[in-house]
Amino acid sequence: MIVVIGSGVAGLSAALSLARARYDVKVITKSVTGGSTPIAKGGIAVPVGRDDSPEIHAHDTLKAGAGLCDEGAVRYFTHQAVKVYYQLQEMGFKFDPELWLEGGHSRRRIAHRTDETGAQLHRFLYHRAVEMDVRIVEAQLISLKASNGKVRGVVTDKGEIEAEKVVLATGGYNSAFKFATSKGNLGEGIASAFLAGAAVADMEFVQFHPTVTEDGFLMTEALRGEGAKLINDKGERFAFAYDQRGELAPRDVLARAVYTEYLKGNEVFLDLSDVRELDKRFPVVSDYLRKRGLGTRVKIVTAAHFTIGGVLTNVKGQTTLENLFAIGEAANTGLHGANRLASNSLLEGMVMGLNISDFIEDDWTGPKLKGNDLIEIEVKQAEGLDLDSVKEGNWRHLGVIREGKSLEEWLNVLKDRHGNAWSLVSYLATYSALMRRESRGSHYRSDYPQQDDSFRKRFVLVRKGSV
Repeated sequence: MIVVIGSGVAGLSAALSLARARYDVKVITKSVTGGSTPIAKGGIAVPVGRDDSPEIHAHDTLKAGAGLCDEGAVRYFTHQAVKVYYQLQEMGFKFDPELWLEGGHSRRRIAHRTDETGAQLHRFLYHRAVEMDVRIVEAQLISLKASNGKVRGVVTDKGEIEAEKVVLATGGYNSAFKFATSKGNLGEGIASAFLAGAAVADMEFVQFHPTVTEDGFLMTEALRGEGAKLINDKGERFAFAYDQRGELAPRDVLARAVYTEYLKGNEVFLDLSDVRELDKRFPVVSDYLRKRGLGTRVKIVTAAHFTIGGVLTNVKGQTTLENLFAIGEAANTGLHGANRLASNSLLEGMVMGLNISDFIEDDWTGPKLKGNDLIEIEVKQAEGLDLDSVKEGNWRHLGVIREGKSLEEWLNVLKDRHGNAWSLVSYLATYSALMRRESRGSHYRSDYPQQDDSFRKRFVLVRKGSV
C-alpha cells in the first residue's frame, strides 16, 4: 500500500496519479477541506503564451530566487508546466482563456479559473479521486514509522498503518504565525520527517503575502497585475519608492514595503479603481467586497503565506529517507530558492503529484548530503509551547523584518520547548535565520541588510545522530 498524507493539490493529484496506475493508495488528511489549496486565488504559472517559453519562465524564477534556486529543478518544473497544463485539461479541468500577469513575471502566464483557482482545482481533484474510489480518511498524523534509514508506515491518532511508500503532502507551517493566510498548516509533516531522520532545508525562508485584509482574506496578486495600486493613508502610491517595478515587484519586496509603511505609522490600502471589469473577472473578490460593504479601496496588511523550507527532496519527491516522498509545499526541491515566484507553488504541487507514479518504483536516489552546508541539530525530549505563544513569538521575532538579538532570544526559548510540530519547525526556522547573516529573498535582517555571496548556499538540517 502507498499512503498519501494530505489532501491539497499535491496530495490529491498524487493519489489520482497512483490510482490511475493501479496502485493501492490511501489518503490520510486531518481535514478534507483544509490547507492552502482552497484559498489559492491566483493560478498556475505556465509558459504557454505566444511570446513565452519554459526558458523565459525559468529566467524569471531564477531571478526571484535570489541566487539560491537549484537550476536543474527550475528547468525541470518550467518544462513540465506545459505538460501538466494540458494534462489537467484532458482530465476535464477548464481554465479561463485569458492569462494573467503577476509580480515578478515578465510575461502573462498565470492560467486560472476565475479568481479562486485553488478552490476550483481542489474540488475538481477531490471529485475525480472519489470517482476512482480512492480511500480518503480524516485522521491526524502523529509520526512516521522508520528504522535503518527506511520509512515503513505512519502512526495516526486512529492507529498505525503499514506502507510500502509514504508520500508527505502536508503543506508548510505558515499557520504558526500570528498573521497568516491559512489556519491549519502547522508543519506536522515536516516535523515528523525530521524526527524520523530526514533532512530539511531552507527553513528560514518564509514568504509573506503583501495584500491580505485584516480578517485574513487574500487579495490575489493578479489584481496588481491588472492595475490595482498600493496607497497609504496619505494618498501616496509608495511601492515605487521601494522598487522600480512598483506593484509588480516580487512579494518579498512588497511585503517589506507594506510592513515598513505601518512601522512609519501609515495605514495601507489596495486601490482597485483601475482594475478593468472587476465584477466579471474577479467575482470572488467582488463578492467579498459586496458582503462587507467595501468600495474599491481596501485596507490590507502582510501575512505569512508560503513556507519555502521543507523536507529536502529531488524533483521526483524522493527524500533522504528511503520510501519517503515529500511533494508540494512540504518539500524543498530548490525550485523557489530564497523567494517563490508567484503561482509556482500550485505548479510544483501538480507536477510532483501527477508525475509521482512514474517514479514510485525507481531506485532510491534521494538528495546526497554535503558536509559543508550540513548542520546537525540536537532535539530534546521536551514540552512544546502552546500554539498562541508560538504564533506571537514567530511574528515578533521571525516575521517580515528580523534582527540577530531578537532571533537569539526566540531561539533560547524554543530550544527547550520544541516538543510539538509547530514549536519544532519554528525552532528549525529560527536557527537557520540566525545562521544566515545576510538579507536574501524573503529573509530580511535589519542588522545584515545586504546580500552576502558568502552565504550563497542552502542550509540543510538533520537531527543529531541520524547521519
